[in-house]
Amino acid sequence: MERKSFLSVFFIVLLVSPASILAKTIKEEGETRNKRQAQILLPIASYAGLTVTAPVFAALVAAYGIYAVTRYAIRKRRIVMYSDSHSCANNRGWCRESCFSHEYTDWANTFGVCGSYFCCRPY
Repeated sequence: MERKSFLSVFFIVLLVSPASILAKTIKEEGETRNKRQAQILLPIASYAGLTVTAPVFAALVAAYGIYAVTRYAIRKRRIVMYSDSHSCANNRGWCRESCFSHEYTDWANTFGVCGSYFCCRPY
């Protein structure tokens, strides 16, 4: 009986002890990740008045805070799409806001395939 109780206590200690070690390791890993992200970025003053991509904007907000980012008038780039990025008419046309001069609007495929865009096919 002594041996079973000793082994039980031993295994409980083995199960509980890694929790605190693991918690410290995860915390240190998060801190080093934040330090690496801050090292990659240039000083915030170098971005003043610029429009940056979404990942850079997110990294700036994470490193310096939203107040500093807005104080320096840094903006996130908006992506403007002029097509809904897929073909129409059995891969013979392209969905666009308006057709080019060398294309015509295929009305048979416009509404079912392109939605609010036009199915533009070459002449």
